[in-house]
Amino acid sequence: MSIGIALLLACLAGFAYFSRRFMGDLFLERPIVLAPITGLIMGDFHTGLIIGGTLELIFMGAADIGGSVPPNYNIGSIIGTALAISSGQGIETALLIAVPAALLGVFCEVLAKTVSVFFVNAAEKMAGRGDDKGISRMVHLGNLAHFLADAIPTFIALQLGANAVKLISNDIPGWLKNGMTVAGNILPALGFALLLSSLVSPGLFPYLFIGFIIAAYLKVGVLGVALLAAMFAIIMMTRKSSQESYEEMDEAAVSGESSVAASVLSKKDIRQLYWRSFSLQSAFSFDRMQALGFTWAILPMLRKLYKDKSEQFKEALQRHIIFFNTHPWIPGPILALTAELEIKKSRGEDIDTKAIQGLKSGLMGPIAGVGDSMFHGTLRPLMGGIAASLALQGNPVAPLLFFVVVNAVHMYVRWVTLKKGFELGERIFGVMSSGGIRKIMEGATITGLMALGALIATWLNVSTPLKYTVQKASVSIQSMLDGIMPKLLPLALTLLVFWLIRKHVKTTTIMLGLIVVGLVLGGFNILG
Repeated sequence: MSIGIALLLACLAGFAYFSRRFMGDLFLERPIVLAPITGLIMGDFHTGLIIGGTLELIFMGAADIGGSVPPNYNIGSIIGTALAISSGQGIETALLIAVPAALLGVFCEVLAKTVSVFFVNAAEKMAGRGDDKGISRMVHLGNLAHFLADAIPTFIALQLGANAVKLISNDIPGWLKNGMTVAGNILPALGFALLLSSLVSPGLFPYLFIGFIIAAYLKVGVLGVALLAAMFAIIMMTRKSSQESYEEMDEAAVSGESSVAASVLSKKDIRQLYWRSFSLQSAFSFDRMQALGFTWAILPMLRKLYKDKSEQFKEALQRHIIFFNTHPWIPGPILALTAELEIKKSRGEDIDTKAIQGLKSGLMGPIAGVGDSMFHGTLRPLMGGIAASLALQGNPVAPLLFFVVVNAVHMYVRWVTLKKGFELGERIFGVMSSGGIRKIMEGATITGLMALGALIATWLNVSTPLKYTVQKASVSIQSMLDGIMPKLLPLALTLLVFWLIRKHVKTTTIMLGLIVVGLVLGGFNILG
């Protein structure tokens, strides 16, 4: 592999991680997007497409929520795809490289979040001096650290790994290759189980089996089950009980004081706040998380309300560079209410600093819960599953479909929630606690569970070639299992992994265990 190609792919890895920090979490890092792009750069788009679909299923349940550090599927996807193509090997080699690379890549993200602590602390000192330009510099330096944390290791791995992969892959015996194939086939069970763990509640668990049965028995594709699930969820949400919940939400929306921020801030100010809200996760650190990104987003508004270098301006900067963390797509209501209180405070009203912090703390948890459930838990894996299904069929539209649909929803939701935040003002508290929001989340969960059931039945390829002889007749164990229930082994494996997750077994341990089981059972031809 040439230095130029390695450098280009390293920049792709860095930019993908940077996009999460400064561009609103576009899901550019997902394997279904990155692996095909890597394949295109390497001159083998089709292989990149297949690898992307496979890795998307494996890492389906991996999400960067809160301070968690999931496997670095960004680095794993690029290195695995690039080295598999450059060595002339297939998907098995890509998985053999991508999964360990993703696990080791965790340390890169940990390093970036640790380094960002220094930039956030420096920004806090600058806030005490009213140095807003210095705060902006710390935002960009923190984001640069995140860019380099993925770009540098990717470049080194691509330069050192190509020849080693060729030497190793040529000497792999047949039984081990078969074991690698089986390991790759069963690894998506971890992604499915992780997603199930984040979605499931006792009352909604049966919807997983409904989606599974529709796909397994009726052979309906993932997209068909997803559409059916969405229609079913809409019917559930529009029942009489739901209508009562929406009436409750409407009543909450008209009670309380109206917003004053919308009358002070111009449309240009609100649009600027919208675009800056994409930077919420900038210079993300373990101790303050989104604090610096939140401060940078509201900087122009604070400049407008308070005089530069004034004590009020310094205090405003300082009170926002403290811990903050919510869903990166829907910070709008919190930004709008923060603007509301800051405007009142700038007018001389008796607004306690603790009230501003209390508002942010009180809303960031519920909003994160809504966002994680509807977007990380439903929209992203739903579209990822559909796109992975298309990719594994060789459909080149798959990565574009995923990226466009997900971010069309992203852009719309980000704008509408910000706009509604300004319209509702403090009434947003009543809306967040209403039954209507809970019904919407329940509908999204139903859709996600049914689609997940279809994914298990469609794309988790676990079977056994074992046979036994009865009176000189050969009997297939797989045929017997299919007679009990089609796709029984994939369902049983997913539920087993789900049980291990609920027993608090570490994800890394489960992943390594699945790889070992796949290598052993595949090598001995017990699974195929």
